[in-house]
Amino acid sequence: MQDKKARFQFIENCYKLYEQKMYQIAYSILRDEGMAEDAVQEAFLKLMKSETYFQNAKSYECKCYIITVVKHASITIYNKRKREQNVIYLSDQDDAFASEVDMENTNRENLQSLIEKLPEKYYEVVDCMVVRELSVKETAKKLAITEANVRKRFERAKLLLKKIVKGSGEYEETGII
Repeated sequence: MQDKKARFQFIENCYKLYEQKMYQIAYSILRDEGMAEDAVQEAFLKLMKSETYFQNAKSYECKCYIITVVKHASITIYNKRKREQNVIYLSDQDDAFASEVDMENTNRENLQSLIEKLPEKYYEVVDCMVVRELSVKETAKKLAITEANVRKRFERAKLLLKKIVKGSGEYEETGII
């Protein structure tokens, strides 16, 4: 019981001492008031759940630990927000991809069969970016190629798909490949 009381007192002291500093750090990373407040809250929840305890909340080690925890909480929130934005972007990109390839007369089921007509190196990129909704960076890592190469192959795949849709359903060997 005494241990819980000391732990509660420690967390309370940390809150009084570092709450504003933690908010400043979180805000400097996130640039959003609400998210910075969420990061501080997450950091305190982590502190409450952790077994880490310092005799003195004013100690340099305690301060460093708390700053590290809030930085990690802020970065986690930042990365989550970035991933969510990438998913939204890729969803928009999927629609843009379909319209760019002139899919008004072709339904989604036919999209997969059209993609399968692409040469393998283009198929892999389109499959990763459109079907699996991976980012350029994730696609590059998965295929072990550069990000610039991913973007170029994606661009070329779109050109080939336009030709397939407009043409007889087959593409000609051109200088694009």
